[in-house]
Amino acid sequence: MQRVFAAFGRAVVSQLHPKMLALLVVPFLLAIVFWVLTAWLVWTPLTGWLQGWMFDGGFMARVDGWAAAYGLSGLRDWIPALVALLVVVPIMFATAVVLIAVFAMPFVVRHLGGGAYRDVERLGSMSVVASAWNAVSSSLLFIAAYLVSMPLWLIPPLALVVPWLCWSWLTARVMRFDSLVEHASAAERREAIAARRGEYFVLALLVTALNYVPPLFLVTPVLSALAFCHYSLALLRERRAALPVAAYA
Repeated sequence: MQRVFAAFGRAVVSQLHPKMLALLVVPFLLAIVFWVLTAWLVWTPLTGWLQGWMFDGGFMARVDGWAAAYGLSGLRDWIPALVALLVVVPIMFATAVVLIAVFAMPFVVRHLGGGAYRDVERLGSMSVVASAWNAVSSSLLFIAAYLVSMPLWLIPPLALVVPWLCWSWLTARVMRFDSLVEHASAAERREAIAARRGEYFVLALLVTALNYVPPLFLVTPVLSALAFCHYSLALLRERRAALPVAAYA
């Protein structure tokens, strides 16, 4: 685990570089665009549909009537809004991770690969199609798991733990691939992911924990890319130093 904490610490230092600070603007602007489009195209139809589905007869309609009789009106408005928010948030997070992985990660890889890790030879290639497919397929699984696990949020501790685990799984699955794809050969990439899957997940747990600390959640996407790049490139350097050149070239 020492490698994990070292990568996280180096990522924090790298985040202070002017280029990486400038890169923080990307997820922030993307979040604004996403929320504007969501409010314009999705929010009203989604909350209207949820309101009709939940309160047009049945148990929830009786609950709403009972609450209104005791002066607790408004359930018909805020419960659909809350459910809609819980649906939209994971989609927003997944979108941010995908866009960072596909578009911002190459800048992070080149920034670190041309600096502290310039001695790590590039034996892979940056494939936008492969990266995009990995990110999109991972996001679909993440959204499904997030929505299926929502009943667990009724148990207070799990309301914090379950989303954190889901965020971390998505971050690890997407970032480990993109942090290796340019420098590692296909065989090296498969071996690194298989052998270090647990450490990649722990690293994701560290960075996604910042989602609970406003305003640090704005740093999470780029910091994740930096942490995973530091981890993967240091791992490749260490592995190659222990092997003859022919074993990985």
